[in-house]
Order: sequence, then structure tokens, then C-alpha cells
Amino acid sequence: MAKAGVKALDRVDPVLLIDVLLLTLAGLIMVYSASSVVSYESYGDSAYYFKKQLGWAFLGVIAAGFLMVYEPEKMKKMIPALFVASLIMVFIVHIPGFGRKVGGAVRWLKLPGLPAVQPFEFVKLFYAMYLALIFSDERAPFKKVFVKSLWITGIVCFGLILQRDLGGTFIIMALFLIMTLISGAPLKIFAITIPAVIAVVAGLIIVEPYRMKRIFVYLDPWKDYFGAGWQTAQSLIAIGTGGVFGMGLSQGQQKFLYLPTPHTDYIYSIVGEEIGFIGAALVAGMFFVFLWRGCAVAINARDRFLKLLACAVTFMIGVQAFTNMGVATGILPPKGTTLPFFSAGGSSLLISLMAAGILLGVSRKVFGENK
Repeated sequence: MAKAGVKALDRVDPVLLIDVLLLTLAGLIMVYSASSVVSYESYGDSAYYFKKQLGWAFLGVIAAGFLMVYEPEKMKKMIPALFVASLIMVFIVHIPGFGRKVGGAVRWLKLPGLPAVQPFEFVKLFYAMYLALIFSDERAPFKKVFVKSLWITGIVCFGLILQRDLGGTFIIMALFLIMTLISGAPLKIFAITIPAVIAVVAGLIIVEPYRMKRIFVYLDPWKDYFGAGWQTAQSLIAIGTGGVFGMGLSQGQQKFLYLPTPHTDYIYSIVGEEIGFIGAALVAGMFFVFLWRGCAVAINARDRFLKLLACAVTFMIGVQAFTNMGVATGILPPKGTTLPFFSAGGSSLLISLMAAGILLGVSRKVFGENK
């Protein structure tokens, strides 16, 4: 096994591997800094969230290492079952005794003897992989493939809507559109699909007054500074205060109970405050490198499934990362999404590392074929 691991490292994309390691390391550092105040306030230990994140990082690295050396083609038979299992997780949170309510929504699953996990993170990965599997079937007519992908997308989105997770729904829909485009769908499909997706998102916003309020706050957060605009305003204050070079690591002030969830949804704001524009740009740059190398792996893959699998996990990480950063910088309306590799939370970090492991495994395969 050790020899297989060393041999695998010789074949993987070295730039991608280094980038994933840097993202993970930088994320751990920022979790320690961003969570220190809320950790002490809640648990009397300023390193509480950091310790938990370190444990999940250890598990994630092991999972990523296994997936990196595992033959990607062997996953085909397991993907449907994994997707169904993750989909069940999304729905059973509504069964009394299984779901955990946080921030007014039931989005966490707590099984006896196991830590609480966020089902969205799991269904997101296995949905992306299932899309790759569906679209890789060149024997079936594209219309049939598209309808099947549309059905599973609708089921996933319905489950997330029941959880009042508009951010997760947006990411799933964006991933669906990207994968449909990459798979070579006729343009007339997009002429129907894009307006339909926009109409669904608009409808979900209109039917919930708090979502409409978020849109108005997004346009001008200072109009309701002490109300709905608070988190957006505090995020912008954090980033603006950081300037070019930042206040210094661990020296930020917004995490002192001004900025809600500074260690999860708004950790990028703390990056901007403490490491400044340069640090925030470096973090964004690391995600751009992830996208660049992921696309390079996909382009060079000869097998259609591997090509689409590389695209799926690459854009899964990319869409969520830039959605989170867009919310933190005020480019997008507020929505609850984590920053992959950075936000405190075992589910998010574990799935991010698993996705990276799959992509590294595909890169190993592609490099091996092209040698």
C-alpha cells in the first residue's frame, strides 16, 4: 500500500496537490484565528473549534489519500447507491430525533453515537458524481439522459427547499447547468432550462418574505444596519478595515461577536480583515488554481466519464467557493454557504478533501495514460 501511495504521488498533478495542501493548511490557520472568540465564549477554550477541525482534517486527508490511489472507474457501480444514501440523509432530518435545528432551519443530521453532519455536503458530492455518470452514457439518447438528470436535480432541490436552504439549492442548480453545458447539450436545451431555473429561484425568493428582505438589504445593507443588513454591513466593515495588508493574523476585531458566524459562513471576511486584500486575493488565487488544474485534468482525460467526473468535482468546489466569497464581499445576496477547506465544520472539510482526492485520482490516471 505504501509503495502504491508513493507511485501515485509520482503521477498526480503536483500543482494541484500542493494547492490542496495549501488550502487545507491555510484553512486550519484561519479557523483557529476566526473561531477563537466564539470558542472561548461558548466552551471556555479558544481552540475548541480548531481542535475539532484538526480531527476532521486528519480523517479527510486519509479519505483523500485513499481516493487518490483508488481506480476512478471502479466508482461507477457505487455512485448510484452513494447518491441514494446521501439523498435519504437530506430527507430524514425531518424525522423527530434525527434532525437538529440551527439558525431557524433543520439542516443537520444527528445519528446515535456519531457526530452531527450536514447532509447537503454529502449529497452535493454524490450528486455531482452521479451527474458525471449519467452524462457519460453515450449509448442513450441525450434527451433521455437530460430528463434523468433533470429528475434527480429536482428531487435534490426539493429536499434542500424543505430545509429552507436556498444557498444549497442555488449551488445544485448552478452545477446542473454547468454539467449540462459541458456534456454537449444542444443550445435549445439552454433556451428552455436557463429561464426555468431563473423562474424557480425567483419564485423561491418571492414566496419567503425574509428572502425578499435579503434582496433589498443586498442592494443597500446600510438602510437596515441594525436589522437584516447587520451581517452584510459587518462583513464589509471587516474587509474594508483590513485594507491592503490587514490588521495582522489573530488581530481582527469583527470576530468579537460583531460578525455572525465568523468561523463558518463569513470566514473570508476575517481573511480580508486580518490578512488584507493581499491575503484575500491569495486565497481566491488558490481556488482559481484549483479550477485551472481541475479543468486541465478534464481536458486531458481520454475517457468521457473521467473527463466529466473531473469537471463535476472541480466546479462543485469552485461554485461554492466563489459563492461564499461573493456573499462576503457583498457581490451576492446573503446565503448560508461554507467556504470549502476554510469554514469550520467537519462535513464541509471532509467532503472538500474527498472531492480533492477524487480529482487527484483522476489526474493520476490521466498522467499515467499520457506518459
